[in-house]
Amino acid sequence: RDSKTSARSGPAPAHRDIAMALSMYTKPHDGSIKSKVVASLGEHDIAFLPLASYDGAIDPALAPILRGVPGGDVAGATTCAKALASTGTYPMYAPREQVDAWVKWDDEVLAPRVATCVKMLRGETPFVRAAFDDAATRLDAALAELERYLAPRYEKDDERFMADGENLTLADVFVVCSLYDAFSCAVDAAAKERYPNVCRLLYTVAASPGIQKAIGTPTSVDAVTIQSSGNNDSGAAAESAATAAKPRSSSRSAPAPAATGPPTGTPEEIAAAEAAASAQGLVVKSLKDAKKAGDATVTDDQVKAAVATLLVLKKRADALKGVVAAPPKGKGKGGGEKKPPPAKKEKAGNAKAIKETGLGLTASVEDDFGAWYSQVVVAGELIEYYDISGCYILRPWAYSMWECIKDFFDAEIKKTGVENCYFPLFVSAARLEAEKDHIEDFAPEVAWVTRSGQSDLDIPIAVRPTSETVMYPQFANWIRSHRDLPLKLNQWCNVVRWEFKHPTPFIRSREFLWQEGHTAFTNKKDADAEVRHILELYRRVYEELLAVPVIPGVKSEKEKFAGGLYTTTVEAFVPATGRGIQGATSHCLGQNFAKMFDITFENATGGRSMAWQNSWGCTTRTIGVAVMVHGDDIGLVLPPRVAPLQAVVITIPNTKMSKEDTGRMKETGQKMTASLLAAGMRAKLDDRDNYTPGWKYNHWELKGVPLRCEFGPRDLEAGHCVVVRRDNRAKETVKLEDLPTRLPKLCEEMQADMLARATKKRNEAITTCTSWDGFVAALDAKKMVLTPWCETKESEELVKKRSMDDGEGGAAKTLCIPFIQPPLEPGTKCFVTGAPATTWVIWGRSY
Repeated sequence: RDSKTSARSGPAPAHRDIAMALSMYTKPHDGSIKSKVVASLGEHDIAFLPLASYDGAIDPALAPILRGVPGGDVAGATTCAKALASTGTYPMYAPREQVDAWVKWDDEVLAPRVATCVKMLRGETPFVRAAFDDAATRLDAALAELERYLAPRYEKDDERFMADGENLTLADVFVVCSLYDAFSCAVDAAAKERYPNVCRLLYTVAASPGIQKAIGTPTSVDAVTIQSSGNNDSGAAAESAATAAKPRSSSRSAPAPAATGPPTGTPEEIAAAEAAASAQGLVVKSLKDAKKAGDATVTDDQVKAAVATLLVLKKRADALKGVVAAPPKGKGKGGGEKKPPPAKKEKAGNAKAIKETGLGLTASVEDDFGAWYSQVVVAGELIEYYDISGCYILRPWAYSMWECIKDFFDAEIKKTGVENCYFPLFVSAARLEAEKDHIEDFAPEVAWVTRSGQSDLDIPIAVRPTSETVMYPQFANWIRSHRDLPLKLNQWCNVVRWEFKHPTPFIRSREFLWQEGHTAFTNKKDADAEVRHILELYRRVYEELLAVPVIPGVKSEKEKFAGGLYTTTVEAFVPATGRGIQGATSHCLGQNFAKMFDITFENATGGRSMAWQNSWGCTTRTIGVAVMVHGDDIGLVLPPRVAPLQAVVITIPNTKMSKEDTGRMKETGQKMTASLLAAGMRAKLDDRDNYTPGWKYNHWELKGVPLRCEFGPRDLEAGHCVVVRRDNRAKETVKLEDLPTRLPKLCEEMQADMLARATKKRNEAITTCTSWDGFVAALDAKKMVLTPWCETKESEELVKKRSMDDGEGGAAKTLCIPFIQPPLEPGTKCFVTGAPATTWVIWGRSY
């Protein structure tokens, strides 16, 4: 476009901006369609510009891309820049930052993915199926991102952004040139249906005279076809990529048509959701590739769970974009429609929620627990996935639960004289390795910082997996006399353990929040007493706050904390999976760490003694355990004592109500909420008029709010409301004046009922075996097994091996030796070795 004829044209772009824009010339791309388009727009032939004729200069420091590139010197690039500037490709109406951002996006995201696909499809590089599928998936994600950006702007008919066909920017040129190549062979008809605004961008911009003159009208294909080539993978010749170029594996069909509404998320939220989905796609691919390569550590369950997570993330991104995919149609054996199986009543209700609101879960607790859990923690707004595997964003709904736990526990430990503190996140190698038995257990999980900027560190620094080795050198400095004891410290912090197992939100993550207490005493008796007191507090956290029953006990020698004297634990159980889960631990460290770090003191008689130490910790795993134990096919079921909201008041106006009555309903709803807040409840009024009552019911049920107060026109006249419990969906009519007294009682009733139900299920899942017969069968039936045991490490290893060989769900391990023991009759034999038994122990499969 001739800048002299446009009133909107601005000044020539700065040299720094031009340098970035011309990276396509200096990489070098002479003869590429971008070179042709820029030359056409500037009425110059870039290939024949006199490279030394311009006496201006670009500071190489501002244009590092120009240095050391064959055929692209600074003077030549400046000449090209001068020609390009004359086209007015930075009109005043387009913010330079926006244009630069999209130019960079094309250079770093879109163009490389297009190039990989196109070169393989054209036979310019060998066709490698894995590389092509990866590039095709990434290309599809880039097109989705561009579609998301364009949709609201085209919807508003906004001419102040890139691509209206007349007022072009460098972003238009770069992005459309990449699309031109992509659509010529790497984007099929199904993709074009999914991204209508991307198509509009391509054909609108390509129709402008300067671009039309350079490259002609864009071409497209209905199906992507892989050409036969001697360099291609065996069997890949003439393969149709109507399946190959899609984001999923080649056997999948195109996504079902989608209905699009207004976006529900901000551009930043949508971009983050798409980035998380893209990152999870790579996780799925790596797991599948590893399994295909024969990696025995990758299981079908891991792949299945990773795929389920990917689907959740994609659904989340679609929801933010306002897209709701139509349900896929199943096929019967003959290719016709598959008749769905009869649905259970409660699942039918959930199916209705999915149809009406788009909020429901697609997996059930019973049929696919892993997929259900992956969905519910996202749909229930507890977490958001992050682009680093094993790291998760705790949303306010989850963090509020953690704060409830923190407030209770913090108040209780302060009653015993514990003080809060904070120690550094980083640990020197020398400190970390001071206690060898301790670090050997954590060594595979330790994350190391090895670089600062571009410089390698002389000595790597560890990120704390736990803080014993950080804190105890200071204990040695602070503890001089028996008068300095007991020393009781606690810190609320994060730790990093670079798990190699399949990460699971809250349950097994690479970074998590916790509290860790570290104390020192003059004698073992006081240390032992504190170990049991802290464990009792952990039991109360689970049973009194989370309504999750736990079994207090002591860990076996094999399972105890590395470097400690003994470990006590509260063990929870997830009936849906038949797996135990360690809830929290309280360790007596004995004097082992005191020896390592020289923590000694002058005793009351004037001699020197070593301190007795404890450590204890509880993590955000607590939240995941509560979700697993209580959740159902509708969503979260939160215990009232930790629920961020204990009651939500939902007004139900209708179009027949007068303006006065509508206002009176809203005012009454506000008063109801205020009365609940005054009674000490966590309550909220949902009087949004842009959502139907059914949508709001499902929304708050999915998030697990314990009580819902439904308040409609008849309730307004009668002076009452209908209260619905989340756990059993029981309804009760309550007078408005009774709400502040009745609802707190309902919360307590619900809390007690949830614990009672969970305890009953847990107890029914414990069976007793006095011999190996029936042991593995009980495990496969999702049971924990109580057995007499001889307490040797060799027998524990034997049980692990035999249960792995004989069972279907993995190896069993000791969960704990419960404090409450059945009578052990004289002469009782160990169930696996036949040696004299010394205790009863609970075995199970575990997380």
